[in-house]
Amino acid sequence: MEKKIVIIFILLPIISVIFVSVTPFLIKANVENYEEFKDAKFGFPIPYVRQNLLESGSDYEGGFPHQFGLQMDYLDEDPEFKFILTNYFLSFSIIYICLLVSCFLVQKGRKLLK
Repeated sequence: MEKKIVIIFILLPIISVIFVSVTPFLIKANVENYEEFKDAKFGFPIPYVRQNLLESGSDYEGGFPHQFGLQMDYLDEDPEFKFILTNYFLSFSIIYICLLVSCFLVQKGRKLLK
């Protein structure tokens, strides 16, 4: 019983926070037009980081659609980010619930196989 409590209340939230926190760096934003280029959305499953790629030093001059990663701090430009806490919390909640359901289904599957 203690093992379940540790998994549910400690391990799964840590995994959820780590997963949600790294998604803006790993998953690129698909930009369809110039307006979206000024307000690119990053994060999964709900975007919680917004960035103006034009002001953040992205010198892209090609066509759209195109995928862009999160622009980081360079020597010439200081990127501006908008962090939306409610979307971050919703993303965390979705991932946490999915992990809880997965653990529940795995436990039920093990009981059925015995």
